[in-house]
Amino acid sequence: MPALMIAPRHDAHLDRVADALRLVHENDRYPMVWPDDPIAWLTPDGTLGAWVALADGEIVGHVMIVEGGKVEYAAELAEAAKVPVTGLAGVSRLFVTPAARGTGVATTLLERVEDLPPRRGRRLVLDVVDDGGPAVRLYERLGWTRVTAGPASWTDPSGARPRSAAYLSPR
Repeated sequence: MPALMIAPRHDAHLDRVADALRLVHENDRYPMVWPDDPIAWLTPDGTLGAWVALADGEIVGHVMIVEGGKVEYAAELAEAAKVPVTGLAGVSRLFVTPAARGTGVATTLLERVEDLPPRRGRRLVLDVVDDGGPAVRLYERLGWTRVTAGPASWTDPSGARPRSAAYLSPR
């Protein structure tokens, strides 16, 4: 894979980020429910910052940080971190295109957001579908601590509430 560059996401990136997200959705069903407006899904209220991973100018990954209250089980995460919910920042919309999998893109994106200004002074947290899949394995391999798990607040295409797990960053 060509050299990887992580850059702040700009509005000019959004159509290409949505195209990359569609590839991920078609390959992995992430997000489980394709949004009516992918650009709006990528730019929710409470966004603190977003970044793209580029290889030869092609978007191969994405991550964003949101206010801590936007994460599933925010109260439990805040209690475990011994901070108020406002002391949390949630990792969100992390994905890597199928062609770039296994090349360290997700790890690089996570490492980058750990030290960026929107996160400073806040403990990073995240929620993930608790299916034992690659995302869960990545977070656990990187030292994220599982705090709790249970039904998600949202429903999948069948109307069921998938199991969601909430994690604290290792630092």
